[in-house]
Parts: sequence; C-alpha cells; structure tokens
Amino acid sequence: MKPPQIIITVFLTVILIGSVCLALPISDQNGQATSYLDSLFMAVSATCVTGLAVVNTADHWNTFGQVIILIMVEVGGLGFMSFLVLLLNMTGQHPSFKSKMMIRDAYNFTTINGGVDLVKSIIKLSLITQFIGALLLSLDFVPRFGWQKGVWFSIFHAVSAHSNAGFDLFETSLFQFRDNPYVLVVMSLLILSGSFGFIVWFDLLNYKTIKKITLHSRLALTMTAILVVSGTVLYCILNYRSFNGHIGTFLAQNFFLSITPRSGGFTFNNYNATSYASLVLTMFLMFVGGTSGSTAGGVKTTTFGILLINIKAIFSNRQHTIYHERRIPFRTISRVYEVVFIYLGIIFISSFILLVTEHLPENNGIEYVFFEVISALATVGLSLGLTPHLTVVGKITIMILMFIGRIGIMTVIYAVSSHSKVDETLIQYPDEEIVVG
Repeated sequence: MKPPQIIITVFLTVILIGSVCLALPISDQNGQATSYLDSLFMAVSATCVTGLAVVNTADHWNTFGQVIILIMVEVGGLGFMSFLVLLLNMTGQHPSFKSKMMIRDAYNFTTINGGVDLVKSIIKLSLITQFIGALLLSLDFVPRFGWQKGVWFSIFHAVSAHSNAGFDLFETSLFQFRDNPYVLVVMSLLILSGSFGFIVWFDLLNYKTIKKITLHSRLALTMTAILVVSGTVLYCILNYRSFNGHIGTFLAQNFFLSITPRSGGFTFNNYNATSYASLVLTMFLMFVGGTSGSTAGGVKTTTFGILLINIKAIFSNRQHTIYHERRIPFRTISRVYEVVFIYLGIIFISSFILLVTEHLPENNGIEYVFFEVISALATVGLSLGLTPHLTVVGKITIMILMFIGRIGIMTVIYAVSSHSKVDETLIQYPDEEIVVG
C-alpha cells in the first residue's frame, strides 16, 4: 500500500471503531442502541473534525459517548501519525522510511527529514494549548456550571475548538454566550491556534533561534491576518443593526463570526435569519478555510494566497509568479488551480445530488444545500438545519464530503491513482493551438 492508502485505511479504521462504540446502548443517555447509520455519521464527523450532527451531542450521548467523540476529535485533529510517533518514542524504536513518508503525507510536509521531531513538537504544542484553553474557559464555566460539569465542559470545548471540530455540550452551540465577550474571544483564539498550521507554529516558536521565517509561514500569516481583519470589518458593517451600545461585545461577536467559518463550527448566530450577504461571506470564509498542515479544512489560506498572487502576475503580464523576492514554482501554481477546480466541481456535483434527494423547506433556496455542502467539505460544521433531516443518500453524501475534506483531495487522488507511471519523455507529440477565453 502507498502512504496515502495507509492514511485513508487508518482513518477508516478509527471511524469504524468509533461508530461501533457510539452505536452501543452504553453510549446513549436512555440506554438504547443508536442506529448504525447515525452512529457512523457522528463518527465520521468527529474523526474528520467537522461538527455536523444528526443527533444533539448534549442530549443524545451520555458521558461515555461524549468521551468517545472527544477521543475521535483528538485523533482526527492531531492525526493518527502523532500517536504512532508517540508509541515509537515510548518503546524506544525509530520510525522506518515508510513511516517517515506517511508523516510527510499526513501533515503536508515538504520533506521527510525532521518530520518526527516536528510531530513531537506538534503533540506538545497542541496539548499545552488545549490545557491553557481549558484553564481559561474554566474561569467562566466552573462558577457557572459547578466544578465537575464546569471542568468537563472546559476540557471538551478546549479540545473541540483547538481541533476545529465544532462539537459542543450546550444543546444550542454558544447561543447562551452571545453577550459574553470573554468566552467568545477565548474560543476564537483556540480555533485560530488550530487553524494556523503546525509548520507556522514551529516557525514562530523557533524564530529567535533561526532568525527567519519560511515563505509558507509568511504567506499563511499574511492571508490569515487579511481574512480575519477584513472578515471582522465586513461582519461589523453587515450586523450594524444589532449594535447595542457595547462596543467590546459587538467587536468580540464579529471577530468570532470571522473566525468560526474558517473550520471552527461553533456559532451563536441563527444563519437562517441572517442576510444573503452574510451567508455569502460565511460560505467564502468556509471555502478558504485554514492553513495547510492544520486541523482546519477548506482550500487553505496558502492556496488562495498563491491564486491571488498568480492572478496579479497575469494582469501585470508577468511570466513568473513572485512573492517576497521568491519565484513560486509552476508545479505549485498548477496544484493550486487543480485543488480549487476540483473543490468547486465536488461542491456543485454534491449540491446537485442533495437538491434531488433532499426536501427544501419553504422560504429556503438553493443556499440551504450549498451552505451544508461547503460546510461539510471544508470540515466546518455550520448548518442551516439540513443535517438532522438528511435522507440516507444525503447522509452518505455528506459523510463522503467530510472524509474527503479531512484527508485532503490530493491524498484521495494519489490513493486511487494507478501505481504505474508513464514516462512522458518517451513519446513527444506536436503542439497545436486551441482558441480559449
């Protein structure tokens, strides 16, 4: 098996084990077995850190079921290779060459060298971030819910937010914290920390030592800053009617709204009651997503950034795409257009299938389906309410979208592609122009 095939197989194994555990009566609040299709859907959503749910996480599952979901979220967020490296480190073994290749493919590293050390840093950084996040949330949750419930809620939501999973135990996401800027900002920062990407964090933490930052991290940080600032400003403009005189709360709300579509999945907002402009902005942010090598989905900030830089070069009539005095290789630019085109193709095909199989409520247009499809493919978890009412075909379609979104489109393509590779230098064909545009 090729490394991409092994990655897919292990993810499927985790999903199957988790789905069986969730289907058992011991996971249900009422001690009843959950239908396997619903359990499988929840397992896919948790392992693929999406957050879409056909049953309410707080109402349906007991503590055991919630722990199973949290474990799948952690495995899906950190990646199963993290646990493999941890196991090898504990047993004193060294990873094989194939294991190093899987680490490279699983985390989108550009080289197999130093991958093991980087994964160890990923584990430490993630656990420290989740611990700090849980500690900060406990300052509000413990006085509000009591020690036992408050501590459990703090741990669950810190892990879920940092993993960009979107699962919550409040029945209505963060609606009760709508006017609580402290919780909104802490959750926003946890989501943001997970969507940065492990390579970016590694560069930032080692900046004092290496005195430089990679081009990848520079572009990722620039695009993240642009998306967060512009998103916050645009949401402030679109939601000015909801301003109640408290500028701090208003800014925290719109700051949260600009971050949670980037694969966070939490919300205090009824998207069915928002304007079409807000829905379009949310779908755009979901489509872009977070940074490559992070827990977030979407086409990724670096992909979108290179797309914009290349378009600028085309309009400037430049032959090469330049960013900070570095030329972007043609193979990278070609990959960008492949990813964006395939993403759009999957969105339209999946939306068409759901428009045929699903029932659209009155006063809802095609945005009711498109929003759900983009949310699933970008592993966001926001919804206009379609997920709980999906048909069997609809559930299978959304599960496939979540799985592709978490594994990565190119990983799936490499896994199903032919083993044999044709040497294109053996046969050369003549060029011929075709009129385009």
